[in-house]
Amino acid sequence: MSQESVSISTLIQKNAQQNTQCNWVGVLEFLHEQHKQMQYKDCEWALEKSQMQQKINELEGVVKGQERVITDLGKRCKMLEVALRQERLKYQQNGQVPDYLNQLLKENIENQSQIQNYQTIPKRKAKPYRPLLQKIIQEVGLQSIFSPPSSPKIEHSNRPSVMLTPNQNVTSIVQNSGRQSPTNMNSTSGFPTHSRSKSQNINEEQPQVVSKDPVQLQNTLRHHLDGVRDAYFFNNMTILATVSEDCQLKLWDYQNYQQQQNQIEPYLTLRDHTGPLFAIAGIEQRLKGIQNTIYSAGAEGAIKMWYFPLPDECDQLGQTEEFQQCRMTWQAHQDAIWQLKVNSQQTLLISSAADSLIKLWPIQDSQSEPKQLYQFGQKNQYGHFVDSPTAISWLQHNPNLFASGFMNSTILSIFDTENGRNVQNIKYQSENNTSAQINQLTQFQQSCLISSHEDGKLRIFDLQQSKLISQIICGNEPIISAITNLSNTIIYIATGNVIKVWDTRRQQFIQELQGHQSKYDENIHNLVHHPSYNLFASLGADGQIKLFSSK
Repeated sequence: MSQESVSISTLIQKNAQQNTQCNWVGVLEFLHEQHKQMQYKDCEWALEKSQMQQKINELEGVVKGQERVITDLGKRCKMLEVALRQERLKYQQNGQVPDYLNQLLKENIENQSQIQNYQTIPKRKAKPYRPLLQKIIQEVGLQSIFSPPSSPKIEHSNRPSVMLTPNQNVTSIVQNSGRQSPTNMNSTSGFPTHSRSKSQNINEEQPQVVSKDPVQLQNTLRHHLDGVRDAYFFNNMTILATVSEDCQLKLWDYQNYQQQQNQIEPYLTLRDHTGPLFAIAGIEQRLKGIQNTIYSAGAEGAIKMWYFPLPDECDQLGQTEEFQQCRMTWQAHQDAIWQLKVNSQQTLLISSAADSLIKLWPIQDSQSEPKQLYQFGQKNQYGHFVDSPTAISWLQHNPNLFASGFMNSTILSIFDTENGRNVQNIKYQSENNTSAQINQLTQFQQSCLISSHEDGKLRIFDLQQSKLISQIICGNEPIISAITNLSNTIIYIATGNVIKVWDTRRQQFIQELQGHQSKYDENIHNLVHHPSYNLFASLGADGQIKLFSSK
C-alpha cells in the first residue's frame, strides 16, 4: 500500500511540473527563444548571401575585363591587317618590296614545314564568315583597300599622274587607248617634278573622259583629325600644305590626285604647335637666298617658320625626326591669329589676329626673331584699335598695298606698307541692319576685289574708281569663301553646305557641289585655288580636303 501511494505522489508532482511549464509565461519564453534562433539564422544567411554575391560580382568583372581585352585585341588585329594590306598595295603599285618584308618572307620559307602542320579552315566553314567580314569592312569604310586596283601597274614611276598645263581643262587631258606617248614632267608642260636633276617619263593609258559638269571632284584627303582651316598651294611644286584644329601641319604630294582609287597620304606631318591652327602661308625657293618655307599660326598667337623637304627627299614610311624642327618662333600677337599672307615680291608677311591688329613682318632667312615694321587696324576717335580684322589680301596692281575688312564694319580699308597708313576706304551698305562684315577677300582681274560677306552677298569692288561696281545675291546664309578660276570667268562660292559655281559671262549659277559633313554648325571652312592650274580645294569641318578640277 505504501508503494502505490509513493507512485501516485510522483505522478502528481510530474503533472504539477508539466502544468507549470505549459502556462502563458512558459509559452512566451519558448516563442521568444525560437524567434531569437530564427533571427540569428536569417543574419547568417544574409551575410553568406552578400559574400557570395560579392564573389559573383568579382568574377563577372573579371569576365567583362577579359571580354574587353579580347575585343580590343581583335580591333588591333584588324587595324594591323588593314595597315599590312595598305603597305602591300603601295609596294605592289610602286614595284618595290621593302627589306623587312623580304626578311619576313625568308623566315616564312624557312618555317614552311612548321606552317604546314597548322590545320587550315575548310572552305565550307570559312564561307559563312565572308559576309561578316565584308560588313565590318564597309562599316570601317575601307572597302576600296581590299579591292584590286583597276589601273595598270607602273613599274618605272613612283608618282604617275596626268600632266596639266595652265588654263587647260583637267578632264580633257586624255590619251588614246591604243597609243602610248611619253610625257615629260617639267615645269613648262605640266606639274613639275620634285627631282632637281632627273625627269620622269610615264607611259600611261587613260580612258577618254566626257563630262557635262564644269567642275569635277577628283580626290578626297582624309588624314586630319579635326576641322581643316587653311591650305596653301605651292606654285612650282605639286605640294599642298594644310593646317587643322588638330594642331598638325601636313604636306601632301598631289601628283596622282586624279586616281580616285588611290588614297593620297601626307608625306610629312609637322607637330610643334600646342593649340588649334587657323592660318598658313608659304614662300618658294625661286626667291634668292630663301629656302622652301612655311609659316603657320593659330590660337597660340605665335608664328612658326618651317623648312620642309621635297617628297623625294624624305621617306614617307621612315623616320622624319630631322624634319620636325621648327626653325623660328616668335610671339606675334596676344590673341588668336586668323590669317597669314605672304608678298613674295616685297618679301613681306602680314598677320591679322583677334587682338584688333594687323602686323607687318619682314621675311628673312635667319634664326633671329623678325622685328615688326608696322601695325595696322581700325581706330576709334581716341586712337585705340577696335574691331578685329576678318579678312586681308595683297593687291596685284600695287604690291605695296593690301586690303582688309573688319568685324561689325561696312568699310573696305586699303593700307600702304611703305608708310604704314590707311590710304583708302570704300564704304558699302547693309540691308535691314544685318551684319555685312567681310569674311574673305579675293583678287579679281587686275584692280578689282571680290569680297564674301556675312549677309549672303558677294560684292565686287573697283579699287581704281574706289566704289562698289557689282554684287551677287547667293541666299540668306553667310558666304564663307569665294575664289575664281584662272581666266576669271567662274567664281566658286562656299555658302552653307554647298559650293555654288557662278558664270560671270552668263550671270547665273551653273552648278552646285556638295560640301562637307557638318560639325558644330560648321561645314566648309575655306576654299583655296591653285595659282597656275584649274584646281582648287575645299577645306571642311569634318577634317577632309576635297580636290576639284574645273574647265
